[in-house]
Amino acid sequence: MKTRRRVQAAIAGTTLLAASDAAAHHEALFGPQSSLAVESPAFASGQAHVHATGSGASYATETTYITSAGFSPIRGLPWGITIVQPFTYEVARSPSGNQVGPSSSCAGCSHRENLLVGTQYRFDFTSLQRELGKDGNFVLLSASLELPTGNKDYPAFHGPVNGIVAAMAGLEWKSLSTVLLSYYRINTEDGAGAKKGNNALVGVGFAYTPLDEEDRMVSFQLGIADEIHARDRADKTLIDSSGGWELLLSPTVVWSPAARLRFFALVSLPVVQDYRSAAQEDRWRAGLGMIYAFSRGDSAHEH
Repeated sequence: MKTRRRVQAAIAGTTLLAASDAAAHHEALFGPQSSLAVESPAFASGQAHVHATGSGASYATETTYITSAGFSPIRGLPWGITIVQPFTYEVARSPSGNQVGPSSSCAGCSHRENLLVGTQYRFDFTSLQRELGKDGNFVLLSASLELPTGNKDYPAFHGPVNGIVAAMAGLEWKSLSTVLLSYYRINTEDGAGAKKGNNALVGVGFAYTPLDEEDRMVSFQLGIADEIHARDRADKTLIDSSGGWELLLSPTVVWSPAARLRFFALVSLPVVQDYRSAAQEDRWRAGLGMIYAFSRGDSAHEH
């Protein structure tokens, strides 16, 4: 089948990663192009995500610009490698000054985030694919490392190494598709015993794709996700006024005006949330992105 149809269910995962606290940084690892990373010889992506948190004196916005690329090293093997480089512009009403660490903030500054290196592997539900005539029936596993190359929270190469694991299962039937997604981010302590709490997400995404052709596609999606934040640490001690959970809805539109070129736009809004600190409460999230999949001769049309 065509590559366009192979990603119909996978792109529904965009709505769920938009609901993740780390989405602005890791959308490029496990979003609509996650399937492209294992089904196309290579892809390139550019994205921008805005996240507003807190209220009153604690209100802050963070705009993250993401460049990413991925490739499949072995022809015919559904295994991909992805590299992501985010850049962030942050505006906090009550900045932490020259503080260094995972809770640092500023009143208007730009920083290079840590480099992300990830890998994905896809397992197809071949019997369902044959029965339904759709190959958007699969399981996709992903793991990545966040290397301390950035200068946002620490001087370059002086921060901790963090990790991410995730899994996505997709089901597709006619113009409808759905995905189940689980995501877990593991943050490690720095030399001073400080760290952000680990972050977990479980959700489901739905997509309706009324137009799905080789050179054009339109998909309307909705994600529902439960996100949990463990408490932060300072000096190896848990911070009582941190951590919590929230339930978010994330409508998304994905469209393609040409073969191998895809755009998406999304918003994410909290339906209910319970955080110990008002500074961690979500206000809104929004994002725009573009993905281009490269072909290996005619391989993009052989699936």
